[in-house]
Amino acid sequence: MAAASAVASSSSSPALEPHPDLSPVFSSPSAASSSSSSSRDEGARGVSCEGGGGDDVFDLDAPWVAAAEAESRLEEAVTAAAAARVGLCCTEEKGKGKGEEEEDEIRDNRQRQEDELMALEAIYSDDLAVFGKKGGLHYFEIYIHYDLNDGAEVCAKLSSANEKNPKDGRCCVGIEGHGDEPEDFSYTCNFEYLPPLVLTCLLPLSYPSKEPPYFTVTVKWMDGPNVSQLCKMLDTIWAELPGQEVVYRWVESLRNSSRSYLWFDGKITLGPDTPMQKGDNRAISRSLSLESVIPSMLSYSSKKRYQAFLEDLHMCMICLSQSKGSNFIRLPCQHLFCVKCLGTLCRMHVKEGSVFQLVCPDTKCNASIPPYVLKRLLTEDEFECWDRLILEKALDSMSDVVYCPRCVIGCLEDEDNNAQCPKCSFFFCSFCKEPCHPRRQCLTPEEKLQRRQASGRMSEREVAQEILNIKALYNDVRLCPKCRMAISKTAGCNKMVCGNCGQFFCFRCGKAIKGYDHFSECKLFAPRDISAWERQMEEQYGNHVRLSLRPVGGTIRCPKCRERNFKDDEKYIFCWACRANYCTMCRREVQDKRGHFGSPECVGLEDF
Repeated sequence: MAAASAVASSSSSPALEPHPDLSPVFSSPSAASSSSSSSRDEGARGVSCEGGGGDDVFDLDAPWVAAAEAESRLEEAVTAAAAARVGLCCTEEKGKGKGEEEEDEIRDNRQRQEDELMALEAIYSDDLAVFGKKGGLHYFEIYIHYDLNDGAEVCAKLSSANEKNPKDGRCCVGIEGHGDEPEDFSYTCNFEYLPPLVLTCLLPLSYPSKEPPYFTVTVKWMDGPNVSQLCKMLDTIWAELPGQEVVYRWVESLRNSSRSYLWFDGKITLGPDTPMQKGDNRAISRSLSLESVIPSMLSYSSKKRYQAFLEDLHMCMICLSQSKGSNFIRLPCQHLFCVKCLGTLCRMHVKEGSVFQLVCPDTKCNASIPPYVLKRLLTEDEFECWDRLILEKALDSMSDVVYCPRCVIGCLEDEDNNAQCPKCSFFFCSFCKEPCHPRRQCLTPEEKLQRRQASGRMSEREVAQEILNIKALYNDVRLCPKCRMAISKTAGCNKMVCGNCGQFFCFRCGKAIKGYDHFSECKLFAPRDISAWERQMEEQYGNHVRLSLRPVGGTIRCPKCRERNFKDDEKYIFCWACRANYCTMCRREVQDKRGHFGSPECVGLEDF
């Protein structure tokens, strides 16, 4: 179950809201107290997809930096080195010339240190944090982030014998298994981003001429032996380059060569949790169990992916403009659209009442836009209107919900197709909306009109006209096969679209369809529509065709000035009065006679 939940956390990320900070504070209590105010500020700020995400991004690296622990260990190293120098000075006698030589050396070292810090700041900029001087010594941190273009696969080896402190989740020291061997198991997670490696340096006065920098390597998710090997690697680089500035070499080696200590067969292996052993004091490694660290790593990767989304440029497939991710919304179907376009689309559908068409604008996607996205895009009044409309549409689409003919309140019909209004208690037939009539057929519209005529409320002529109107109405009305909304056809082909739910259907048979393949069975146009179109074409172009068929050598009137002209061409005439050429078919003035006669423009089909 742990594996499943971890992978799920890695693969999904909401687009509208920042991920909640699930990372535990790994640093010591002093570090936690020093960063508590900043974490509270970060928790109060939200990253909005509607703009301004650049200034409100969480400081994601903070939980993975053990600043107080690194400072404490560097102070121990400085104290030990100072004690060693004092002991050495007691055994040696310093001369005046030697003291001046050391002062010159210290002055030269300071200048070289300042030059190196200036170069590091130019190279690493945001990844370098300079804390000024501590006890007269330069003190700084460098964050090293791994570039994982194709992601990283992390295999966490767990053991069923692992026991944790119930208060802080730390692995117990010195726990040994008894009896049978513990059952080992592992689960694998994919990461797009790994938490940073932090190199903390304190430059002594004798660096770089004699001593290397005092340093700590902090990797709060890595096993202790691997971090100790990284410290040994830095010692080896100093041994190869004594008397030179090595911080840049250290950083690049940690960025590029540290993978060889972690990557085996294309994946990173962590664990299993073992009793803590004394290692390199400069290595600050994982102190929590893998059960606590892996979810925090997944949370970090998910937040970094969201942060990268906010900072990258994306193209809106509606307006085709590019902008930062902070101006975009990612729908659950993973399609991106800018806030302005998507908001305009949602407001338009709410205003027109077509709330069932609030789906992803992508042409190949029909995923619905969820309510939490609509709440961010619509005003309070618009969202209330959407909520009311969606309820009404849902009730309309339910086959067992009818409305009271008196107070228009939704009612549930029973098995006998009767319903009772909960407001006015009117008991009525759900078919004819008349008072309930058990064991009797509903009255037809004609019978209802005849009853009105018999009671003297309508004349015979009014009844006849009303019957004709009802027949004409029912002849051109069909119910949508999806939402049962009545739809009237005024003109055009038999492919209809419901304005309520967007469903396409055939007007002739009432079946739901997609595309035009269905019309191999049903006709696309009704015979009366085809006849009407043919009559219109005959009226519009029949005279033109007859005129164009007059023989060459006869006379024909100019369509503009009505002067008679000699017809010497079957396609075009030249008017001697207007001094212009006219087409004999469409009767229009023609500037260029090449290719005009019989063209779509000539026969009136230029729109097609």
